[in-house]
Amino acid sequence: MTIVALSTTADGRFRFIVAEGESLAGPIPPTGNTNTRCRFEPDVSTFIENWSLEGPTHHFALGIGHIAHLIEGFARCWGIECVNVTDPAYRRPQYIRR
Repeated sequence: MTIVALSTTADGRFRFIVAEGESLAGPIPPTGNTNTRCRFEPDVSTFIENWSLEGPTHHFALGIGHIAHLIEGFARCWGIECVNVTDPAYRRPQYIRR
């Protein structure tokens, strides 16, 4: 599965935040909302921290399959910044110190 959030940069330009993971079988809470169980590499803590540091909104789209390359290609064509937080080459924003 692939998730993508549409966000904005500090100067108001659009940007995509993308992640690829695995949808897992299991019970879904009867909350009335759309839910899925998922797993991201390398672990949930790292994924949540990296995703959050990129500044996503609270909504995102979920698609079947690993299609980050298609979203990245679309972003390139339209001049939109795109960051994939599950790409092994991902680096946290420079303003984050550890």
